[in-house]
Amino acid sequence: MAEKKFAGINGTVIDALVESDFEQAPQFDKVKVGKLGVYFKDGFKTRYLEYGLIERVFIRVQEVNGKLCCGNTILQYFRLVFVRDGKEFVDVISENEKAMDEALALIAANAPDLKIGFERKEG
Repeated sequence: MAEKKFAGINGTVIDALVESDFEQAPQFDKVKVGKLGVYFKDGFKTRYLEYGLIERVFIRVQEVNGKLCCGNTILQYFRLVFVRDGKEFVDVISENEKAMDEALALIAANAPDLKIGFERKEG
């Protein structure tokens, strides 16, 4: 059996422990949250974001004003945003607020040293 390849932060990752973690990780919409990191599809690749290489994770709510034939409506999207070296480097978009909240809560439980939530910069 060929080992699964993951697109990690620093390049390709081929590791039986990571593959096992991926298989056992609970799924929240498009995101799987494991003990070692977070997994999601990115085109034809499966991305693997190792907890030790991430600084912060937060949810960004994006509202879109939709104009319809009979009026307006507001659509909401929820982005699970990952920060490294002080910069947002990847996010996963979903329409399911509950799934993103549960994913963020499990990330916080699995990686207690990871900063959770948005950080407001002074100035």
